Amino acid sequence: MAAEPVMMALAAGAVGGLLGVLLGRYAGRRAARHPSSPHPANPAGAKPAHALHEPDIGERLEMALEATGAAVWDADLVAGTCWWSDTFPRMLGYRTRPAMPPDFWERRLHAEDRERVLAHIASHLAGETSAYAYSYRLRHEGGGWVWIAAKGRAFRDDTGRAVRYAGIMTDITEARRQEERLRASEERLLKIMEAAPIAVNVTTRDGRWLFCNAQSVRLMGRERSELMRTPVADLYAEPADRAALIARFDREGAFRNAEIRFRRPDGSVVWVLSSWNSIELDGEAALLTWLYDITDRKAAESAMIQAREEAEQALADLREAQESLIQAETMASLGQLVAGVAHEINTPIGIGLTAASHIGEQAQVLRDRFTGNALRRSEFLEFLDGLSESSRLLMANIDRAASLVQSFKQVAVDQSSGDRRVFELGGYIQELLFSLRPRLKRTNLRVAVECGDELTMDSFPGALGQVLTNLVINAVVHAYGDGDRGGDRGGDRLVERPAGTIRITAQADGAERVRIDFIDDGAGIAPEHLSKVFDPFFTTKRGQGGSGLGLHIVFNTVTGPLGGSVSVQSWPGQGTRFTIQLPREAPAMLPAVAAEPALG
Repeated sequence: MAAEPVMMALAAGAVGGLLGVLLGRYAGRRAARHPSSPHPANPAGAKPAHALHEPDIGERLEMALEATGAAVWDADLVAGTCWWSDTFPRMLGYRTRPAMPPDFWERRLHAEDRERVLAHIASHLAGETSAYAYSYRLRHEGGGWVWIAAKGRAFRDDTGRAVRYAGIMTDITEARRQEERLRASEERLLKIMEAAPIAVNVTTRDGRWLFCNAQSVRLMGRERSELMRTPVADLYAEPADRAALIARFDREGAFRNAEIRFRRPDGSVVWVLSSWNSIELDGEAALLTWLYDITDRKAAESAMIQAREEAEQALADLREAQESLIQAETMASLGQLVAGVAHEINTPIGIGLTAASHIGEQAQVLRDRFTGNALRRSEFLEFLDGLSESSRLLMANIDRAASLVQSFKQVAVDQSSGDRRVFELGGYIQELLFSLRPRLKRTNLRVAVECGDELTMDSFPGALGQVLTNLVINAVVHAYGDGDRGGDRGGDRLVERPAGTIRITAQADGAERVRIDFIDDGAGIAPEHLSKVFDPFFTTKRGQGGSGLGLHIVFNTVTGPLGGSVSVQSWPGQGTRFTIQLPREAPAMLPAVAAEPALG
């Protein structure tokens, strides 16, 4: 018979103690009843009445075998015979008991198990072992193989010679299948964990390694054997981090996605998302951790943060430069106003100076004649007439100069100070255009103003003046092409000045708002440029003095301190309309975000 010390079936363990006690006595009694036949007596035969209540040892064994599905054998080494219980052929798929010669068992033994099992039996019969337990395969009558777990021992005479041996057999085929499925499942799980892109680790609280997969090896940059010898805490970039994680685990239980750093042997740092849970491995409580490498993500985040900081700094620098350019553009506009007004004032001041000089000369002539007693009545009357005319001329030009200075002063103060006040809109527009006369005199443009009487505003006249000034200059330069002309003369011939009409209309838009339309009949704006006219630094006159900030200042000023909105419509070859809608009472504070320009 066969023997190999492998796992015993659970059923064999359950009945092994009982069968060990009964087997020898039962086998001896069966042999005494049927000395010439290997077949057992029929346990279902007639019994005395008292046997139903106190069955003999053979019946108890039969009941145990039936209940557990086990089988027993009894081999007489001296006689060369062997007996099997009726459950043995049923274990092999027989419905009725077949002929069972002494070699019945050995002929059904699997070829791969034969040498091992027979050697195990021989070793035990030779007295090298006190008992044996082994597993092997027997051929099933229906085909295939049945796994058998066998357990027993030899019986010896006084000289120590084995004279018979007996034991129990249990079908462990299903147990082996389950064991194989479990083993295959464990192998699949191990392969999955080995191939997983996430590091899977099992460690003890005191930092010993129980398991790690291939990703852990790659993540930590160490050989598996070296990694398994390294205390877990030594792998952290900050060893105190592990103590903090254990404290968190004790406090919260399982958690996920804690950002932790590990340090490789080469000094490089690896960022991971660490998730923790508990597990029991081989009866030992342990910590199960998953580590997901986020080093690339952290590097990208760092680069993104740096890029954002650089972009924010560049934006701040750009805004500072833009503010400087806008201020320079505003001051340049004011400078042009100063130059124009200075040129305009030259005429009345020159005339006044000439009149005053003439009065002085005539007074000196009159004095000389009076001193020489040569003054005649007619000459004195003529002097008085000249003096009256010169005084009138002098007063008229001084008044004109004073008006120019007053207009310039109001516009200049408004544009430079940004003070808020109540003003009459129509009169202010006229004052503003008066200050722009020097610029408009070089063109053939006519500016018409239509504004309702007594239309007042409580706002920032300087900001409004800046808006209208920029619109006028923008129309002169872009709508009528004055910016393309170097002067009024080209060579020896007079260059034709651009002609056209600019209309500024202002009217109440309900009780609380004002609408201002600035309309020119110039060249218009190309459709592909219309959406960009309010963008900073956008200009079609690059290299010809255009900064691209004029309409940008208009948009920011209207939507900023004036608290209104501005939109533009244009028809190429026919003209452009800017529509400004303002509250009659400007907001107290600047809006946080300027509205987008409306295009039409």
